[in-house]
Amino acid sequence: MCPRRSLRLATALVLTAGAQASGWDDRREDAVHRELDRAVTPQPGNEHLLRLSALRALHDERLVPLLVSLTEDDDPAIQVHALLGLAELAPDGHLEPATLLQADPIALESALAVGLETDRLGTEDMQRLLEDSSIRADSRLWLLGALLEAGAEVAPATVTAVDTSDNPLAAARQSAQLAHLGHAESLRADTERLLQGTPSNEQLDAALEAMDQTRRLPSEAGFDLARACLRSSSPDGVRRYALLTLLEQRASGAVDLFCEEVAATTRRRHLVDLSLLLLMTNTATPEACRARLENDELLAALSRAAIALAADPTTALPSLQGLIESGHRRTIAWVLAQSEQWEDRIAVPLLERILDRSVQAGLRAPTASHGVRSASLLLERAPDAFRTRLIQAEDDGIEQQVLLLALLQRPAPSLAEAVASIRRIGVGPADVLALLVHARDQEVIAAADVANLKLVAASSTASEAVRTQAAWLAVRHSGIVDDVVASLVKLAR
Repeated sequence: MCPRRSLRLATALVLTAGAQASGWDDRREDAVHRELDRAVTPQPGNEHLLRLSALRALHDERLVPLLVSLTEDDDPAIQVHALLGLAELAPDGHLEPATLLQADPIALESALAVGLETDRLGTEDMQRLLEDSSIRADSRLWLLGALLEAGAEVAPATVTAVDTSDNPLAAARQSAQLAHLGHAESLRADTERLLQGTPSNEQLDAALEAMDQTRRLPSEAGFDLARACLRSSSPDGVRRYALLTLLEQRASGAVDLFCEEVAATTRRRHLVDLSLLLLMTNTATPEACRARLENDELLAALSRAAIALAADPTTALPSLQGLIESGHRRTIAWVLAQSEQWEDRIAVPLLERILDRSVQAGLRAPTASHGVRSASLLLERAPDAFRTRLIQAEDDGIEQQVLLLALLQRPAPSLAEAVASIRRIGVGPADVLALLVHARDQEVIAAADVANLKLVAASSTASEAVRTQAAWLAVRHSGIVDDVVASLVKLAR
């Protein structure tokens, strides 16, 4: 018998013994432990990563011992989930530098990238990481860039000292940082090479990397690079990113370059892409190309919204509502992302309208994710409105399911009473979601609810995420967390 199979058998025996001692004598206990086993063991199609995400979404401090163990797993992707899960449960919400530095280099870089994007590293954390010589060039430059963004003092020599000789993308980021610090020689040389003939894929990738840094750390040399991308035979994606960089930073000549791009474009999809750039950069539709962007219903709606937002965001609600009514998925995705920057009087009505449209379309529609996202943002921005909708939603209906899916993304103890009032008479989709939210947010639940959690874990129709959450919550409310975690730790190692 192979060692791994022996370990599984031994673990199963330990789990069974612990379950029997706790009064778990029905066949569904096997399903509970099997689902948790699959969360910590690599599965075909990376199913285990989805399960780990589901466990993290519970925000349960009882998972800490398991997550600590998983930071030492052989699979870097599992380590990343463990590192991020621990940060989400930490009092300050930060990644722990000491734990990061013990991780696999690939896991460290992935967790670091996510951590920097989601503000899970403080200035002191970043400085501590930079003191370690094992941090590689690209990660080191991400950290230096984040410090510069935060207003910390970084000497040009510190940036120059990073060895990027074998990493063209890191070298491009380094050049953009140095240009921001007043040393633009390297970035200007990159720009000149870009204009010599047809750019290579490597040059284009490097240009995108440099522009990404320029968006965060602007410099005139970075703007020149973006202009060079527009003057060269760069592909559409690079050209759009160059325009985004220039418009976002209000660089000289950006509006003229935008109109030149509009005039040269013959495809409607490209005009939509360009119109979205106006919204993304809070730029009014330029007079010089306004007529071209207003001869189509969607383009006209985008143009009106861009003009209204640039003039006065507080009066832009009707135009933004018009965008939502257009049903254009990419535009609605932008509204959801941007709504976090708007006042409640603008954001809340838009979120509710997106939620309404998503409910009308149904959970299987391509825009279903927009409904869950809008509900999650509504819960954060207007919990009272969310509560009212939850109470008034049709029992077992689509809106109830969407709202409960949003509730599963983040704990909301203040809504426990509203969730508890939902009628649960079976294990239909809404009943299961309500059960999971109730079990997550309550310290004690009825024995019948524990039995239903085990039933869900054994279900062949529930998703992997739901089965995993049900399994964990069944263990938690059966009082055998320590035994099961100890067994899962052994299995994970």
